[in-house]
Amino acid sequence: MSSASLQSLQLLLAQCRAGTVTPPTRVHRVALTAVPKPTQPPPPPPPPPASEAVAAAPTPTAARFVDIGANLLDSMFAGSYRGKQAHEADLDAVLARAAACGVQHAIVTAGTLEESRLALELVRRQRAGGCPVRLHSTVGVHPTRCLDFLPEAERAEIEAAMAAAADGGGGGEETLAAIEAEVLARPSVMAAIEAHAQALRRLLSQGREEGLVAAIGECGLDYDRLHFCPRLVQRAGFAAQLGLATEGGPPLFLHNRAARGEFAAMCKERRGAVGAAGGVVHSFDGDAAELEQLLSLGLEIGINGCSLKTEANLAVAARVPLGRLHLETDAPWCGVRRTHAGASHLRPLRHAATGAVCGWAEEKKERWRRGATVKDRGEPCHIQHVLQVVSGARGGGEEGEAEVAAAAFANSVRVFGLAS
Repeated sequence: MSSASLQSLQLLLAQCRAGTVTPPTRVHRVALTAVPKPTQPPPPPPPPPASEAVAAAPTPTAARFVDIGANLLDSMFAGSYRGKQAHEADLDAVLARAAACGVQHAIVTAGTLEESRLALELVRRQRAGGCPVRLHSTVGVHPTRCLDFLPEAERAEIEAAMAAAADGGGGGEETLAAIEAEVLARPSVMAAIEAHAQALRRLLSQGREEGLVAAIGECGLDYDRLHFCPRLVQRAGFAAQLGLATEGGPPLFLHNRAARGEFAAMCKERRGAVGAAGGVVHSFDGDAAELEQLLSLGLEIGINGCSLKTEANLAVAARVPLGRLHLETDAPWCGVRRTHAGASHLRPLRHAATGAVCGWAEEKKERWRRGATVKDRGEPCHIQHVLQVVSGARGGGEEGEAEVAAAAFANSVRVFGLAS
């Protein structure tokens, strides 16, 4: 861990002891037993032989896209939903549809050190197999997975305190925060955080040498889901990853949920490194004030379906400067739903080369058949829907889509160092 990161962590601990860091007042319910580690998805299957590849159906627009965030390691693309196998793996068909819709690059997001290794393996395999979309990977730890930075004994200690706080016993959130601060101050824990950060650094370096890594992340703060990882542990993990940002290195792929004051403050503390590396706050769903705060730090903004649910969301999305805008799907999550405020702007997907309407059937997962999409499962091809809603929110409608798409593509190529 860099000296600046160490100083940030020590300052945080001092603030906890002095009572200047206020724990959340809301109690987040979790199971009474220790919070289990999130299960890793199974490694994606190898690409099928070319003879088995699914032909892309005729489909939409001359726009080019970079999907800056796609969870292609998710088990849904292996046909598994909540541990139950519903259909065969169809990732290659998913990527064929993405290419048909104009997706030239997609960044595979990772949430743990092990997922980062799997993401790099997926990118290598798909590139070797002639994937029609140029894939890249992130390397980092999601805020909800930052317990991975801790040794097993201390992790179990924190998980027990989380369960007690959720049950309303053991002193509640204040006691949890005190236990976190004490645990994080232990030299053995600080050494473990440093070791985990160094493992990430080595993987980043390896991936960069191979031309596979596009960003550090997904890292940040998520105070909506404290039942997975408590606040101070998240901050320690985020500080360690901010320490990986350097001039000339990969940019930051950032996650910010319900933590705007602390998230922005931590980025501001490391403004030199953050500014030198650059960064995109993905899946942005904040208000106009938060948008301006993040833009003032030199950060850029990623928009997906979760950014476009309400009329208020649409108004904020329309305020993102074209020079700082990025588009993403966060597939298989964060799709644009028919119940969302921007649904009136949705039109059928179209083939990038011909403009013909896509003819892909949509089926429930239990009735899936080859060549069909899965109902309610997002795919990178759905980035066209994000574009349609963003352009509509800006008042440009269909006519304005070319300008928005071109700007977002250029921004993503610039920030993530991709070939145009």
